[in-house]
Amino acid sequence: MFELLGVVNRQTLTYNLLKIYKSNETHIDETECLKLPKNLALGAYTYNSSAHVINSTMMLTSFFAVDGKNGVDDNFPHCSTTEPGFEPHWIGVDLGNKFLVKSVVLYAGLTNAGLDKPNNLNNFIVGVSNRSLDIYPPVRGQYALCGQYAHKVFSKEVVLMNCSSSTPPARYVILQQYSSPNGEVISVCELEIYGVPFGVQKKNILKHKPATSSSVFTERGISTQCGSFEASLIVDGFHDNQMYDCHCGHVSGTVGEPNWFMVNMQDMHYVDFILFTSRNSFPIRHRDDNFYIGFSNLLNYQPVRNQYPLCGQWSGEVPTGSKVLMKCNANLPSFSFLIAQQAVDAHDGMFTICELEAYSPLSRDSFVWKKKANILLTGFKVKSLKVRDVIECFLCCRQFGGCDSINFQAASKLCELNKHPNGYSRSLNSNANWAFYVVHYY
Repeated sequence: MFELLGVVNRQTLTYNLLKIYKSNETHIDETECLKLPKNLALGAYTYNSSAHVINSTMMLTSFFAVDGKNGVDDNFPHCSTTEPGFEPHWIGVDLGNKFLVKSVVLYAGLTNAGLDKPNNLNNFIVGVSNRSLDIYPPVRGQYALCGQYAHKVFSKEVVLMNCSSSTPPARYVILQQYSSPNGEVISVCELEIYGVPFGVQKKNILKHKPATSSSVFTERGISTQCGSFEASLIVDGFHDNQMYDCHCGHVSGTVGEPNWFMVNMQDMHYVDFILFTSRNSFPIRHRDDNFYIGFSNLLNYQPVRNQYPLCGQWSGEVPTGSKVLMKCNANLPSFSFLIAQQAVDAHDGMFTICELEAYSPLSRDSFVWKKKANILLTGFKVKSLKVRDVIECFLCCRQFGGCDSINFQAASKLCELNKHPNGYSRSLNSNANWAFYVVHYY
């Protein structure tokens, strides 16, 4: 189930991983040892039971376990380290899609991680789950196991664990401390995850694409200097939500200024939903609240709020250091540029995104209508008609062309078709006789 690798070089590690993937082959060519299988965890969005705080700009979050820096050649690496007194200790990795996890490689931190409690990874557990770790934090015994390492783990040791053949396909991978009898923490310099895709895989159409912004923030005099917080950082594939780890894009405009990012998708795309990773900040500044996501087909376009086709506007607060999902209006055509723009009244401006993702629909023929009961949209009606039921109203909207939503009055069977490609802002009103519907991809 596992191998003790000690402090190893990449070629030795690659050879051991290839043995897992090519278990039926009697010979592995030496040149293949230069080709490491893809580490699924690199840059992924992560969760942790707690994170040790060093200062106002440095927390040892679980992202340090997936940043690609394993600490083997560094006596003082930045490693994911939990906080004493916050049991149980665990970290979780969101792979974004389902995978059959074959193996994990653990790079342990120092025994004394600079805290008054030592690092204790002895008998650690690796498990998998398909339940969101935001909603269901891992509880030992309540998730499927990859395996358990039934040995002591020493300072800066490297352990390769092969998962059980019965490990089910899963999206989330969990590393959990077996026990903490004296309040010990866990310190992990890197957690690498290897596996094969399972089922249909969603692809982020923004990753590593060209990106621009309305302005660029640059801060001087910080010991962990990142230089300029360029727009390219919002699509670099790293979900680190701490600004001074240098993976967040940041504009310099103040409140009321344009404050936007724009990504060239380099092809025409329909967009089903976006994922927005916000900066972890204290105190909370509410810079991302009510952000807009929109589209354009114009090269060198300078976005102006409410004047471009809108995927949607986030409603309310974006929790600090979180990843939020927003579905797009499924009646929109395809576009080549995606826009993220700050709300006009957001705190002090200084719009920041740590990662922005977008995904196309798996099928353009499957839709779901989302209902808001006792709500009426006003100011965007383009046609009224009598129908037999709400289903006929849906069909009329799809056939009309340019219809973005409907209002439906059940008592009179009155159907109103609305057109608002640039969004509808604050035009929803309470009305007990009506229901408002928008369409999303299923």
